[in-house]
Amino acid sequence: MKTSLIITTAVICLCGSASAATRSSAGSQAKPVNIVLSDFAFTPQNLHLHHGQAYQIRLVNRGSGGHNLAAPEFFAATQVSPGDAATLVGGRIEVGKGESRTVSLIPVTVGRYRMSCTHFLHAGFGMTGTITVD
Repeated sequence: MKTSLIITTAVICLCGSASAATRSSAGSQAKPVNIVLSDFAFTPQNLHLHHGQAYQIRLVNRGSGGHNLAAPEFFAATQVSPGDAATLVGGRIEVGKGESRTVSLIPVTVGRYRMSCTHFLHAGFGMTGTITVD
């Protein structure tokens, strides 16, 4: 009885460690994507992502004021890391002047999605783009 308890405990510990190692290696395989937000553009303006691939999307605001990246349909079609879910509010990520935000996600649905900045007149001045997932 004592031996089987020790073996069971060892198996549980090893499986837990393997699971943590798998999660850690999956996170390290996330492809970094940088998006610069400026007055009044996204660079790059059009993103091309692959469904099932893990990404770390880093938004860097180099504009003279606040900006956001709004793409509610895209974010609804992704698996966002639980730790980053609070960054998304209403399908958008706010980034203050001089700040950056990083969101880890995996696109799960193929499609073409619109992105824009929803701050007053920003999209009208050209702060728009697309995210294509294939």
